[in-house]
Amino acid sequence: MGFGNPHTATLYTSRPIRLSSHPMDRRTFLQATAAGAATLALSHNSIAAADNPDLTAIQKEIEKRHDESVQRLQQWIRQPSIAAEKRGMDEGCNLTMRMLRDAGFGEVTKVPTDGQPGIFATLDAGAPRTLGLYFMYDVKQADPAEWSSPPFEAALIDKPGLGKAVVGRGAVNQKGPE
Repeated sequence: MGFGNPHTATLYTSRPIRLSSHPMDRRTFLQATAAGAATLALSHNSIAAADNPDLTAIQKEIEKRHDESVQRLQQWIRQPSIAAEKRGMDEGCNLTMRMLRDAGFGEVTKVPTDGQPGIFATLDAGAPRTLGLYFMYDVKQADPAEWSSPPFEAALIDKPGLGKAVVGRGAVNQKGPE
């Protein structure tokens, strides 16, 4: 993720994002969140390409695996894991753990709690600093009448001004880094 300054991480945006205790604006936070969620969509081979400082090679790898990554995210969004309804939580936990392993996380452990299980995972990229992320694999309930497409379909639509976008419960602010 980061090249150069150890206090920043370049997330393929127009500006570096500071990883520090300083507050960040909503746009920057959402960019960092999307980058974290994208990590789950990448296979281990994609992450290994990040060892190469040649950004052209990295960009080519991203483009090559784009469709595969979108499909992986759609699979995750299609899993209805609704804690309030105790619906699909085991399946959601297991799918998330499998995706973490597929992304190259070395340790992936289900952690029992009083409620739904948590997941502890580590990805050692050999960096001198450690970044901790808190992810959720559950979502809130969804009323299909309030959606332009079924909430667990993970539909790929054309979004004016943005291009293609995945629409589904958990696509923006639930599944992934919080």
